[in-house]
Amino acid sequence: MADIKFTGNLGRDAELKYTKAGSPVMSFSVADSKSRKTESGDWETLAEQWLNCTIWGSLAEHYDGKLPKGTRVTIYGEFYSRKYENKDGTPGVSLDVNVKGVDIMPSRKGGGGRSSDETAAATGSWGNTAGGDSGSWGNGPDSEPPF
Repeated sequence: MADIKFTGNLGRDAELKYTKAGSPVMSFSVADSKSRKTESGDWETLAEQWLNCTIWGSLAEHYDGKLPKGTRVTIYGEFYSRKYENKDGTPGVSLDVNVKGVDIMPSRKGGGGRSSDETAAATGSWGNTAGGDSGSWGNGPDSEPPF
């Protein structure tokens, strides 16, 4: 596994579930794309990256209802890939992140969302819930996660 910091938009509403043992787990997808304007004035997508994200424990419960589709976030966590087989038998690769922290970015429309400092204050430590079991990251948006 490798450490990752990735900024993008949620591709679907985050969904909180519980394991059979009662542990909270949240899943969602985050995407980022790069586009450019062509000579004809149209926009074309050059690259698009999708990550499947999972948050465990009290951090998952903290973000319940706070991560709807379209929300711009920066996620911090452990990145890994999984190989799988499609329905037609062809191989595929899934890009996944065990999320350790989330920064909800302000909306581009000037409303909604929270700034980095507001997210840190709401969680009690940078990217973690107050009293959470994942430790403290620092004191603000310029602090580095302990990867």
